[in-house]
Amino acid sequence: MKISILLPARNEEKVLQRCLDGLSMLNYLKENLQILLGNDNSEDGTLAIMQNYAKDKPWVEVFDFEEKKEGETLKGKTRVLAKLAHFAKGEYLFFTDADIEVPPTWIEGILNESQLMRISNPTKIPKVGVLVGVTGMRTDSMMAAMQAIEWLLVIRTNKYFSDKKWPTTGMGNNMAVLKEAYEAVGGYDKIGFSIVEDYTLYHKIVEKGYDFRQIFTSEVVAYTLPPDHYFEQRKRWIQGAFESKSAPMFAGIFQAITLPVYVGLYFLNPVFFFVYFAINFMLYFFMIVSIEKRLNLKGYLKFLPIFMVYLPVFWFLQLIYFFFKKKVVWKGREY
Repeated sequence: MKISILLPARNEEKVLQRCLDGLSMLNYLKENLQILLGNDNSEDGTLAIMQNYAKDKPWVEVFDFEEKKEGETLKGKTRVLAKLAHFAKGEYLFFTDADIEVPPTWIEGILNESQLMRISNPTKIPKVGVLVGVTGMRTDSMMAAMQAIEWLLVIRTNKYFSDKKWPTTGMGNNMAVLKEAYEAVGGYDKIGFSIVEDYTLYHKIVEKGYDFRQIFTSEVVAYTLPPDHYFEQRKRWIQGAFESKSAPMFAGIFQAITLPVYVGLYFLNPVFFFVYFAINFMLYFFMIVSIEKRLNLKGYLKFLPIFMVYLPVFWFLQLIYFFFKKKVVWKGREY
């Protein structure tokens, strides 16, 4: 099966080579592989890294996109993805980001899941339109470990809802979309700009009647890096959640008010506080044990006590930052 990988990048010279090295290790026939690299008017060495990587690799194409012109409605990452999609020849479009390190089994793992769904129910009419992989972080630092556990818990929850056939969200750094489904919704050219373009595309495809799947296997585990601007990233996510009225928005609001709830319970009745804390601790404990076993991971559980403090505190701070920071700033642009 011919597949196309779409990789947009803006000012990513610090992390891009790591991503490209991961793509070089993919266990997939090069004659069936197309890698489309889109430079989004970078102000650093991103374009040069792309061009150097593409040398002697006929399956890799580099596109240098200038800043959007007056009259263009799409902007940022959405605009670059829309342009790259026009050159994609694959049956599936694979999406990833410059700060992601995909595993060698990435493509096979996602395509195998698609085939398994077809085999398990060959009479089912809806095709698999969108498949989402697992993105995590390594435990190289305390903040990385905290965000790693957070990512994995969210994706495990998405897996549960996916199995129940309840749509959740796409993940633009680890996702595959059937090109037929992408074209059926008109692609990003018709969908328009969104600060959470992956969530929007995912739901447009599901609304069109295509099937969806959150994969939860070790073959599709990719690793991202902690963002340099933590609160700016979270501001973008929260803004996108409010604009799209997504279901995960309510889970985020619940997490953001957990700290005041803890404080209120402690002063109301310390017993209630410790019971509530213990219930949450045990819930996360069993979820992390299950995740480590399912994805063949280790080293995350030991950070759980600190994570129990991180989660309510940082989500509360995220909400405060969201309301006091008027504009979303990402990759040097305001949205």
